[in-house]
Amino acid sequence: MLIYHPIHDVNHCVYRLLLILETTQHSTIDIDLYRIVDFYTIFPSLLKNIKPFPAELSAFKRVLKEIPDPYERLTNVKRTMHELEPIQTTAIQNLLAKNIIDLEAFRARKLERTDTKLPQEIAVGLRESVLVNEEWFRMLINEFPTISFTGRKGLKARTGLMEFRYDVEPV
Repeated sequence: MLIYHPIHDVNHCVYRLLLILETTQHSTIDIDLYRIVDFYTIFPSLLKNIKPFPAELSAFKRVLKEIPDPYERLTNVKRTMHELEPIQTTAIQNLLAKNIIDLEAFRARKLERTDTKLPQEIAVGLRESVLVNEEWFRMLINEFPTISFTGRKGLKARTGLMEFRYDVEPV
């Protein structure tokens, strides 16, 4: 039996990356933060598992409760995150090759959209995506970048998706 899941689809990852870059309020996004945002774009119900949930985002707790639990169960989210990384890297490289992501920003471990125009069909598809109207998605792309990312109290530690023990603690 053949089962499809967007986590293994590079083209779907390119779509998610474009969706994030086109709809965020921020001009750049850190690559590691992008990886976490992309993970939660695929598995939004896991946002409920962020412990402790950032106090700055407490207004969104109501929204998270409304996200239905999925049919599938992830037994090891850290491993799933690790398996997603090469797909995300390929998606980033595809957009770099098309000059849709800025190379200099990428060298600084950031993702920044260039002025390159997207084909009309893709641009319309991104604007009309159901995710754009989801409050939890807007929280991911607009509020997550404002939260401390590194250290024991950062998003890496709170989500449990990335190693944080060797991070330099923010001052």
